[in-house]
Amino acid sequence: MTHQTCQRCILSDEVPGVKITEEKICSVCRDHERLWGNWEQSKNKRTKELERILEATRRKKGLYDVLVPLSGGKDSIYILYLCKRVFSLRCLAVTWDNGFLSEHAKENIRNACEELRVDHTYYGMNKPLLMKLYRHSFLETGFFCPVCLQGMGVAIERTQTAFEIPLAIKGTSRRTEEHVSPEYFVEGGISFIENLLQGSEWEKDAAALLQPAGIFSSPRAIQLPNYVDWNYDAIYKTIKSELGWKAHSGDAEHTDCKVDNIVNWIRYKKYNVLVPEMLRFSKLVTAGQMTRDEALRRVSANKKALKEPENLDFFLNSLGISRQEMEEILADKRRHMKYLKQNSRVLRRLRNLKRRFLG
Repeated sequence: MTHQTCQRCILSDEVPGVKITEEKICSVCRDHERLWGNWEQSKNKRTKELERILEATRRKKGLYDVLVPLSGGKDSIYILYLCKRVFSLRCLAVTWDNGFLSEHAKENIRNACEELRVDHTYYGMNKPLLMKLYRHSFLETGFFCPVCLQGMGVAIERTQTAFEIPLAIKGTSRRTEEHVSPEYFVEGGISFIENLLQGSEWEKDAAALLQPAGIFSSPRAIQLPNYVDWNYDAIYKTIKSELGWKAHSGDAEHTDCKVDNIVNWIRYKKYNVLVPEMLRFSKLVTAGQMTRDEALRRVSANKKALKEPENLDFFLNSLGISRQEMEEILADKRRHMKYLKQNSRVLRRLRNLKRRFLG
């Protein structure tokens, strides 16, 4: 079979979920154009909308105006900088301790909060249980990130509810972050976790991951990159010079997690077309922050340098998984698909209401 490659970015139709048009443009680039193609024209409107949102949260006059989820990575640190120094908001920062938080992420968090004089708290589950949940998730689905991402959502919503903070401001940038497809990455969500844990020995212990923070709706949150320019050159320059931010490499994407490189390696083991960082570089091309030639060069270099991660044994030992088990799991690319069924949000809210008032 002959495969086609997008002439705008570097994705091919070998990548799950990607389609190429007759004009040789991929579905990811088309979606980007539909959602963000008129960014410069819509920026003023988005800025005014953001001002209205922030003014409304200031009028609440609570202890804090906003909650900022803070991982120690570039995006969250920059969000905190903007909220405090540019928007002059009263901020509480919360960090989800996923059990794999890197030391330099902790240092970045400490430096930023001290420099900006922002209150900060950690939120976490007990580590033995968390590792067991990662193990269960990986054995059943070939993924461990969904448990972490659901935990992060719980940390945000429960902290926001406890302190009665009207708004959470997050740093996920759909304009510049890599394209993902459910074939090779599952973000999780409460339905996925419910299905994953149903009937397991961990279902009761993991109740904190399964209960919504709000009775009828979640606390309000926005993605700040939807409203402001999100240029990584400017972001790196600002957080390094103003907040002393550091990373293990010049443009590390997820410097906050010790095992993020394992995620990229697992993808490659399942689908050889997914060379580490290819998806990220491709989206930067689409967003106009990297040339196509540069992306192709760097992907080629990454493929030539590709080898088993040095921290693979650390990861496997942390989860109590053997190499044989890992190989069997990765050989079944779609073992996770049966857990993707969406459950009723209405029934979930009714169960939560019953627990709150009837025990």
